[in-house]
Order: sequence, then structure tokens, then C-alpha cells
Amino acid sequence: MRRSIGLGSLQGKFLGATVLVIAVVMVGVFAVVEHRQRSAIIEEVQRRGEALARSLAASSISPLLLYNFTALEQNAARVAAEEDVVYAIVLDADGRVAAHSHAPARVGMVLDDPVDERAASTQTTLVQETVLEQRHAIYDVTVPIDVDSRKWGAARVGLSKQRMDVEIRATRFELGVLTLVTMLLGAVVAAVVARRISEPVRQLAAGASAISRGDLNQRIEPVSADEIGQLAVAFNHMAAQLYQQRAALEDAHTELSHRFEELSDLKSYTDNILRSLTSGVVTIDLEGRVVTLNPAAELLTGFFSGEATGRYCTELFGQTAEIGDLLMETLATRAPIAGVPITLKRRNGSGLPVEFSTAPLRAGEGKDLGVVGMFRDVSVVRDLESQLRRSDRLAAVGTFAAGLAHEIKNPLTSLLTFSRHLQRRFDDAVFREKFQRVVPRELERINGIVDRLLELTRPARLDFKPVGIASLLERVLDLYANEVEAKQILVVREIARDLPRVEADPDALYRAFVNLLGNALDAMTSGGRLTLRAGWANGDRSASRRARHVAIEVEDDGVGIPEADTDRVFNPFFTTKDTGTGLGLALTHKIIDDHGGTIDVVSGAGRGATFRITLPVTAVRMRHPDDESS
Repeated sequence: MRRSIGLGSLQGKFLGATVLVIAVVMVGVFAVVEHRQRSAIIEEVQRRGEALARSLAASSISPLLLYNFTALEQNAARVAAEEDVVYAIVLDADGRVAAHSHAPARVGMVLDDPVDERAASTQTTLVQETVLEQRHAIYDVTVPIDVDSRKWGAARVGLSKQRMDVEIRATRFELGVLTLVTMLLGAVVAAVVARRISEPVRQLAAGASAISRGDLNQRIEPVSADEIGQLAVAFNHMAAQLYQQRAALEDAHTELSHRFEELSDLKSYTDNILRSLTSGVVTIDLEGRVVTLNPAAELLTGFFSGEATGRYCTELFGQTAEIGDLLMETLATRAPIAGVPITLKRRNGSGLPVEFSTAPLRAGEGKDLGVVGMFRDVSVVRDLESQLRRSDRLAAVGTFAAGLAHEIKNPLTSLLTFSRHLQRRFDDAVFREKFQRVVPRELERINGIVDRLLELTRPARLDFKPVGIASLLERVLDLYANEVEAKQILVVREIARDLPRVEADPDALYRAFVNLLGNALDAMTSGGRLTLRAGWANGDRSASRRARHVAIEVEDDGVGIPEADTDRVFNPFFTTKDTGTGLGLALTHKIIDDHGGTIDVVSGAGRGATFRITLPVTAVRMRHPDDESS
């Protein structure tokens, strides 16, 4: 007699509970797998965008330093040709567009959208979600372009989310179908299993009832049709399940062994990478002891890994204290340090120019492990830079010679004219008087040009000491006090209160400021305004001492310099005035360069001129061509 399945029966309870468990598990599996798949897809898209942005940043460093906008546009176009890339942009240090793959007309502009402003101001890799005007959702990935710890610009890549959204929807659909199919199959299997479990129990109850009535002849035959047979099958099934579980444990053990082998292979793979790197790599633990020294680092430093392991980094690199200091600084602050130029003292006593970078080491769960440092041998780069400087000097010789010939030709012409008439007109008193007046003056003029040329070309011999910028500017103003008063010029001083003293040669810096203020006063008319500014460069007061700079600006409201000539104002013999040799600004540029600083000018015809100087707080001894040749 077939019985119907009721909710209160054993078969109904088992079937309902099984279906409920399957439903809860599958919904949980759907949620977890969908979340992980969606996160993996999004992370992969963001990693790809970051990789494209880093590639664009790496390939744009040299063109950005050389103002090679054609190469920047080509790099942006190359990245924009990648699949799903909506645009590729390169920004300069001022946040202006240096290259734009889809809007060349925006080159030179500062984009003012909030997304663009955050991208221009970020100091680290930045990923932003935004929607374009066409309601096109994208990821905007920005990577700063850093050169010698200074931000020179940024590389931006816009990556479309369209294909990513399609993949996510497809994944959800597939998981939904899989969940429904699994639940249906589970329900069918659960119904079959519930029936096979409940039927033997009912048969076993009937047999037990017959035995309780005294029917001792009842036997439980080990046949699948009666109760004992079902019990035997259940027992055998239980044994089979135990066997399967043991097999599963063995499989798990095998899988664990495979995982250990994979970890071993991964370690071997990592070791091979470290051995194959041409850059030196050193790692330290949380106590500052050396853990790893790869073969390239052994070759650069002269220390073997076996003898270096376990020693304090400050002890191992005692001859180059900067390395130990940088490693310990990163260990204390957990902040990476990139591209610090250092002369590495090797074990044999020789010096090697390297760039040293550090970064904190962390485990997958964010646990601090130590610090990794990387040496990069830049001796070849320094040689190439030296060769490039020699080539630049040779290229400048022609321009320099032309200017020199032009400046000396006029006095030489006068001297030649007098020498030709000297014998014939020697008895002419008027001629002799003019000879005595003109010849010494022209000779003195030639001598002055030669003296300034010697000052411009000789290697600087600077005496560095702490110098107060404000007091030095006041000395220069005292020199021009009469001219300022005569022209009724308003002098505005904007000097920061917390401005530090800089290490510099006060006499050389004084000459540089004299030239700048003299040019400004020459360009101004009566009643003009002269502004002197001094403060921290780009908020450097919070930077480490080795990276801090001050900025000095001399701004006038004079006639200005045509934009076409601003790139040439520091060239020897270039001048926009009717008089003068054009050597003053060239000498000023050399003095600032000798101090490790920079000088530039912003001007335009009729808009005045602003000369901006940046100087490091700590003295930087610059190498000169003559020093290299010696």
C-alpha cells in the first residue's frame, strides 16, 4: 500500500529539511562567488588601468623632461589604442595637459573638473570612478611621474567599464542558472533518498512488531527487499561513506602536498627572479638586520650574502651611512623613499654612483615584515649625461663665438681705425686727444667682456655658509636705493616669517640678485611696482631636510620680454636692451646652477617679468665639466 508523503512524516521532514539546506547553501554560495568574481573582475580592470598608466608614465619621463611634446602625444596615442581605453593624458608639473590622445586642443590647458583636479594634485596612484558626458562610465587611473623625488607630472588613463559590466552580468546570470539547476537536482535527489530511507524503517518497524508478538521465526535476511537487508545496505552504505571520507582525506593530503610543492616552486621562482635582477636588492627585518642580499647587490657592494645575513644594516653599510639611514627611516615611518642619489662605498674602497630606493615589506594580511631596498647602478647614465653635456657645450660654442665676435668687433674696429691713421695724423692734436680718450675706453670694454667671460666659464669656487635670504635682498635694495627713489618705484616685500637660512655662497648669491634687480629696474618706468617674494617652494616645510627648497621671486611691471625670447634670456650675449653685453643673466643662471638650484622666467611683451629662483636648504656641490675632465 503506497502512502502519501505528509509534512509530518519522516520522509516529508527529511525532504523539506534537505531542500531548505540546499537552498540556503546555494544562495550563500551564489552571494559569495558572485562577490568574489565581481571583485576579481573589477580588480583586474583596475590593475590593467594602473599598468597602462604606469607604462605611459615610464615612457613619458624623458620626453617630459626634454619638453618633447611629439613623443608625449605618440605615447598617449599608443596607450589609447589599447582595448577599452577611452583616453590617455599626460600632465606636466603644473597640472597642464602636455598630451591628450582624444583632445589635442586641450594641450597647455588646466582641466578644472573635480576628477581632473584630484588627478593633477595626487602624489600617489589614484583610481577614480566617473561618468563622461555621453553617460559612459569609466575608471580614471592616475600615476604620478616622479624624477629624483620630485613630481614632474602625471599619466592618466581612462578605462571603459562597459565590457567589465557585461562580464559581471554574464557571471551573475551563469551563477543564477547554476543555483537553480543545483536546487532542482538537489530536490529530486533528496526525494529519492528520503523514500529509500523511510521505506526500510517502516519495514523494520513491522518486523520488530511481529517479533514482539512472539513470532521468533522472523529472520532478517540480508536481502535488499526486507528490513534486515535494508539495514545491511545502510550499514554497507555507511561503510562506503566512511571509505569515501577516508579517500577524501587522502585526496586532501595529496592536495596539501601539491600546495607545498607549489609554495616551494614559488620560492624557487622568487629566488630565480632575485638572482636574475640586474639591480641590487637588500631586505631587512623589523630589527634592522639584513635578511636577503641578491647576487647583483653582492657584486655592487662586494659583500657576500652569507656574511651579510643577520648583521645590522647600519653596520654592514658603515662606509655608506646614507643606506643604513634610509633603510631605518623607512622602517620607522613605513614610507617609501624613491631614487636617492648616493655614492656607494664598496668593500674594496672604490665609489660607485647609484640610486637607492626603499619600500616597506608587508604580508598579505598587512603585517609588517621589514624593508626592501634597491640599488640601481647609474654610472652608465652619468657617463651618458657627461657625453650629452659635452655635446651641448660643443653646440653652444658656435653661438657663443658669434656673440663674442659681435661684442668685440665694434671696439676692435675703433682700435683698427685709430691704428691705421696713427702714423699719418700723429701730429694732429685733436686726433691725439680723441685717441687718448677712445682707445683706453675700448680696451677697457674688451677687458670687461673678457673678465665676465672668464667668470662665466671658470668652475665656481664657492664658500658655502648659512645665508639669510631676507637680509641679502635688503643689501641689494640698499645698492639701488638712489635709483628706486629717483624713479619713485614702490618696493613690496613678501617674505615668509619661517623662511630658513640656506647654505650658499653669500657673495655669489649677492651678484645674482644684483643682476636680477638691475634688469628689473632698467625695464621699469617711473611710478612702477617691484615685488620681492621669498618662501617655501611648493609647501616644502613639511618635507625631509634633504628635499626642502626655498623660492625667491623678483617681479616687475616693466616692459616685459616677448614670449618668443623667454627661452633665450639666459644665453650669453642675448639682450633685449640697446646697451649691455647680455652676460648678466647668463652669470646669474650659472650661479644658481652652481648652488644646485633652478631659475626661470615668466613674462610677455607689456606684462612685466617674474624671475623665480629655487634653492635647496642644504648645500649641493655641483660637478662641473672641468671637474669631470680632470
